[in-house]
Amino acid sequence: MLSLTTWSRSAFVASVSLVAVCGFLIIDDELNARNARAELHDFWLPARVMNRELLQAELAVSAALARFVSSPMPSTHHQAELSITRLQETVSQMQLPDGSPDLMALALASRKEASSWIADEASAITLAEPQRAHVTSFNSERALVRTTEVRLAQLDSGAAQVRASLNHTNTALRITAVIETLLLLSLLALLMFGLRFRVLRPLIGLREDLERSTRHIAHAIRPTGPREISAVAHDAERLRRSLIHEQDASDQANQALAQSSPLTIAVRSELDRHDQEVSGIIGYHRPIEGVIAGDWWWAGDAGDGVRAFAVADVSGHGVSAGMLALESRTLVTSALMHLQSPEVICSQLASRRHAPGMFLTLFIGILQGGTLTYCSAGHQDAAIVSRHGALELPSTGPIISDLGGYWRLGKVGLAEDSAVLIATDGLLEHAPSASFSLLAQHMWVKSGGQSAECMELLLAQAREQSALWQDDVTVMIATPNR
Repeated sequence: MLSLTTWSRSAFVASVSLVAVCGFLIIDDELNARNARAELHDFWLPARVMNRELLQAELAVSAALARFVSSPMPSTHHQAELSITRLQETVSQMQLPDGSPDLMALALASRKEASSWIADEASAITLAEPQRAHVTSFNSERALVRTTEVRLAQLDSGAAQVRASLNHTNTALRITAVIETLLLLSLLALLMFGLRFRVLRPLIGLREDLERSTRHIAHAIRPTGPREISAVAHDAERLRRSLIHEQDASDQANQALAQSSPLTIAVRSELDRHDQEVSGIIGYHRPIEGVIAGDWWWAGDAGDGVRAFAVADVSGHGVSAGMLALESRTLVTSALMHLQSPEVICSQLASRRHAPGMFLTLFIGILQGGTLTYCSAGHQDAAIVSRHGALELPSTGPIISDLGGYWRLGKVGLAEDSAVLIATDGLLEHAPSASFSLLAQHMWVKSGGQSAECMELLLAQAREQSALWQDDVTVMIATPNR
């Protein structure tokens, strides 16, 4: 989904483009309308008036010549000369229009022909000339009238075309203004619609999730809407997970107060103690009953690029489980730091006497380069995950108890983007789906290969699927890259 920044920027660009295009069209139509009005008033109308006046004067000359030809006498001759004089005055007093050279040639053609006729034919109209000369002058004058009528018709047609173009431009101008108004209104409606469905609705959904999570802290906050709002929802979800961890820690503290004693606190402190942080390995532990638990995890750097780790789950809870956890952790960590083989460590643990009914599962791994060497004493929830899939790590021997047993080593290569995920059974004990490898692989891909984020997602998912954690919970993640 587009972010609010991209969406608002796109809406702004669309608005500016729309206004610019419509503004350009309006300006273009207005300029065309101005040019058409100027051409109509500066040329076509004056040219039509000029040629109409010329035609009227030529028609008067034609009528006077007709009477003179039919009855040549001094009175009709005088009238013919008088009409020719008026035609000459009309030609000399004509006001020239303003236009292009081609248009000016059309407007002045009749004027030039009238001037030429006056110069060539008018002086020959006298009583001394024979009748046939008068008829010739009359015929040439009639041809002049017809030519002027044709040019006046052309001017009328041109003026009509300019008026039609002007009307068309004015209509286009009005239509463009209406279209721009409608488009701007549509854009405004689209902005309001987008604001409601892209901003307000996701915010309302986020608020509802926040309200529900305040009443039921196990309710997950869904990331919805554009990236900015989704990021807020993601931060709120991280805060909710942190509050769940704080609540669990508070429950532990309350239970610890109920069974507090220096011994139990010392045992738990020893189980939680790590001498150093090991690059590429992180873990999480949560005891379910107070501060004493049978789960533990450990990681250490044995030097020369060798990293060792172990995860154990002791049966039962309370002080007895804690004492066995402390004993087993001390033996395993000491043996690993002295580079003893994992299957030998399992045999040593099994050879020790345990309280009746006590046993433990144990996973020991050694990372060197891109190779994992491991020994799994009945530990089920262990897998190698990557974005391509998950590989479950099967047990390489029985659980550790007084019954003894035989353990062997397993060896598997690790890709650069893979990780080893190990958990105790308390993580998914009451979850509807108990497939640890599938859940671990899904969370590893969802976290983008980030161990800390994967740990948060895994714990949050398991916590939401379990109505109540009733067993100790331990999770460890190891990656081949430091």
